[in-house]
Amino acid sequence: MKNILMIICDQLSASALKAYGNSYVDAPNIDKIAKNGVVFENAYTTCPLCQPARSSFWTSKYPHQTKVISNLPNQGFSTLSKDIVTTGELFANAGYDTVHFGKDHSYGGLRGFNVIPSVEVKIPRHDEAINYDYETYLDVDTTNKVINYLQNTPDKPFFAVADLQNPHNICGYIGENMESHKQFNLERDLPPLPDNYDFDDIKNRPEFIQFLCCAHRRQRHAAHWNDDDFRHYLYAYYYYISLVDKQIGNILTALEDSGKSDDTLIVFFADHGEGMASHKLVTKYGAFYEETNRVPLVFSGSMLKPSRIDGVCSVLDILPTLLDFADIEKPEALEGISHIKALMGLQESTDNDYVCGEWYDEFKDYTVPGRMITDGDFKYIIYREENSEELYDMQNDRLETVNLANNPVYTEKMAYYRALMKEHIVKTKDNFFELQSNYDKLHRSHQIGMHNHSGLSSVELYAQSLKK
Repeated sequence: MKNILMIICDQLSASALKAYGNSYVDAPNIDKIAKNGVVFENAYTTCPLCQPARSSFWTSKYPHQTKVISNLPNQGFSTLSKDIVTTGELFANAGYDTVHFGKDHSYGGLRGFNVIPSVEVKIPRHDEAINYDYETYLDVDTTNKVINYLQNTPDKPFFAVADLQNPHNICGYIGENMESHKQFNLERDLPPLPDNYDFDDIKNRPEFIQFLCCAHRRQRHAAHWNDDDFRHYLYAYYYYISLVDKQIGNILTALEDSGKSDDTLIVFFADHGEGMASHKLVTKYGAFYEETNRVPLVFSGSMLKPSRIDGVCSVLDILPTLLDFADIEKPEALEGISHIKALMGLQESTDNDYVCGEWYDEFKDYTVPGRMITDGDFKYIIYREENSEELYDMQNDRLETVNLANNPVYTEKMAYYRALMKEHIVKTKDNFFELQSNYDKLHRSHQIGMHNHSGLSSVELYAQSLKK
């Protein structure tokens, strides 16, 4: 039985890494994992939000099946149903020492793991203009505890999770720089803006996307940024990636020093991505664009031959793949599929026909349910509002600059993906078409374009209402 070391980052887009084509970021330790591993080119989260995504990948269930559909601490029930089997339970029952360090936010999805909490360990800021929040401080303690564990592993195989917070600290950066960026002591040139930063297709997007600033406080904070503000924000995002990369490097060194590196499979991925200034979006929310929904996924170890795997896959597939790797019987109820053949070098593409993503709400008071489906050729998106569909040609427009949903040339394509979505919804017993949007229409009273936003976002107004 081989050991498993899982390293998770929070809010890390595949688009931000060298392994996926980014030439700016400085993350040598993540690069090393990818260089020596099996890299899945097109892995997608099930939801561009922490708690639903995490409950989902620990169980290989969609958010609508776990019923964990937002970041609310109370989902209307106490914890994840015990009828839903978890990663920790399956591996603990198979004889593994299952231990989790760092971020939880899974609403019971870590059942079966020995969950070791982290505390904040304050470290000096590199630059006073680039703020450190709890995320950065927690990562220091998480890393120290993972290292201590690797130096004192039990006499049986382990499944250890280093669940790191960064680059999630970018959320706090945006809040501190909502008017305009503070000046940095730049160690290198500012990064370029992405090619889909400016686009003239905003009037051809669903109303939910046109007024995303009305729903999401961080998007509202960035609504009036100029090009230079966005470039400084990207600089900070890459900086937080470099911070977490150093922690990952310390963990990899500890694994090497333990003498168990050759017997350990490393799994590296993220719960969801980051807007990265694409379409002038920041952090994550209900948009299903590549930057926030496509995540890194790499399996690395001496037992694997480095390769790159084409086709689409989902974070739902991680659990069944690991079960096959460990030769543990898979429950029939898992929604993901195993990619053990790809890991073992027996095929160069995944077996998924398509993958799906879901959206409901971040907290409460601005509910616009949405669904996404992609097979790698096209991506189809639908929200529960009138005239709220998107279609992108993923072979010729990976940057998602032109919404084809209303183009009569693509009528047949639209019919095909609508049917595929309906088939998936029926198959997974999703009540999507019964859901309703719910928000105050006053939030969409300004002219189209986030630069026209005024006032607070729905999330901020909701938070104010709780204090009254």
